[in-house]
Order: sequence, then C-alpha cells, then structure tokens
Amino acid sequence: MKTPSKKSYTYRPGQRCLRVEYGRHVRYLPPKLAAELAGVSVKTVYKWIAGTQQIDARTRAVLYSRALGLIPHEAWQGWHVDETGRLTAPNGWTFCAGELLGLTYLKQLNGELQRDVARLTVENRQLREAVQYLQANRLPGNVVRFPGTKKPDLSRANRSDIP
Repeated sequence: MKTPSKKSYTYRPGQRCLRVEYGRHVRYLPPKLAAELAGVSVKTVYKWIAGTQQIDARTRAVLYSRALGLIPHEAWQGWHVDETGRLTAPNGWTFCAGELLGLTYLKQLNGELQRDVARLTVENRQLREAVQYLQANRLPGNVVRFPGTKKPDLSRANRSDIP
C-alpha cells in the first residue's frame, strides 16, 4: 500500500506550475510550494503563472536561491546547491560541508609543506656549494700526504712530465 507523501504540498498532473528558470537551471514548482518558498500567498503565485503580475526582483532572487539552489552574488556566479545539498562549482565539482571544512586543514598543511620545501632548498644549495668547494680543493688521487709535510704544489702534480 502506498504511504502518504511527507511533502507539505501535493502535485496533481495537469496542475499549473510556476516555472523558475535561471540559465540551465529550471524547476517547475506547484503554486503551494512556490508560495511557501517566496513567502507570498498562493493567489499571488497564480497571478505570476497567468502573467497578470510580475515577480519583483527580491522575490525572484529568493526563488533562485531556495528553488534552484543558486547563490545570488556575482562572486559565486555559476555555483549552486543541488538537490542533495552539495555545493556545485561551475566545472561540475561538488562539495559537502565537511569537505569544505577539510579544505582549510589542507591549506594549513600546504603552508607547512611550502615552508619545509623552502628550508630544504636552502640546505640543498649549501650542501652543493660545500661539495663543489671540496671537489675544487681536493688532492689528486695518486698523492698521499704524510703527517708533518707541507701541502704539495698541485700545479706541479698535475703536469704530465712528472713520472
């Protein structure tokens, strides 16, 4: 047996509906639901459907946000809240509230990683300079220094005429 709907309105086929449209977002609202969302009487909604009365700009913005899930601010153009309550970006990505809160945590982690990368870059540069210094000042492979002797003349040791 069919259970009764929990919605506060009932839709009957053939009933006139208010078309709320913004770009690619379209919804057909039964008059009772449209009146609840807009905060007006059902009689006013029937006037909107018949075209004898225009919807004012504020009521239209309320319907856009409540019926279509659009966010009425130019910074959020293209963003909307879908039927499941997820925030949808213009590129199609969707977010729930918990995911958005997690983004702040990821942003903090990213900042820490950037500081670590900067520190390691400095250390890497210092180590490379130290290696270059050691390579430039090392003795040839066949020269052995004995304690108490002075440093050999490297220019003489690198000549090919010395056996």
